[in-house]
Amino acid sequence: MKKLLLFLAILNFSFVFSQCTITGADQVQVGERQTYSVSDSNVQCTDCYAWTYLDQKVILEDDTHSNTLTLKGSLPGKALLSLEIKTNEGISKCQKSIQVIAPTSKVLDVNAPKCNITTDSFKEVRESDKTVVFEPSDTEKDYSYKWTVTYRSGDKKVSGEKLGKFNFSNENVIDTVELDIVDRECTKKISKSYNNNFWYFF
Repeated sequence: MKKLLLFLAILNFSFVFSQCTITGADQVQVGERQTYSVSDSNVQCTDCYAWTYLDQKVILEDDTHSNTLTLKGSLPGKALLSLEIKTNEGISKCQKSIQVIAPTSKVLDVNAPKCNITTDSFKEVRESDKTVVFEPSDTEKDYSYKWTVTYRSGDKKVSGEKLGKFNFSNENVIDTVELDIVDRECTKKISKSYNNNFWYFF
């Protein structure tokens, strides 16, 4: 009799806490957005979903009570996204492991065999509490420069100086920086993306 009761208890537990499957990318880059979803025809209501994430490696951007969720990579590392769904049979739970990778500089050479531009990166130099200067890795050559900064708000600023100088703050962080370098034979583009925490600790 005890064995039967134990079997029924285990069966009931498995029935109430069933598993679901989260669909979406296994990897996201810092600053990149990805959408995750789950389908379950036995939900009790349209807002019976509860997405949770307790660390800072990703940022949940959408309504966390819908069957889809958009998140953004924030810090490199492994993130574990969790979801609970209220269904007609009880609570359905699932998790998904997401690897957040660091942003990389992208270098694009036009007419690469003829391009002798030696600059391949740039660094950030803090001039004041609200001003950052972007400095190319090679400042000795006489190139033409065009810096394009895109803020998280969507605003853009452009500078044609060799050293790109721009304002920033915790409320107006820089999302991406693009550098176009031009000489007589070719153009090279270098871009870099940033996350919120970069400027907070900068």
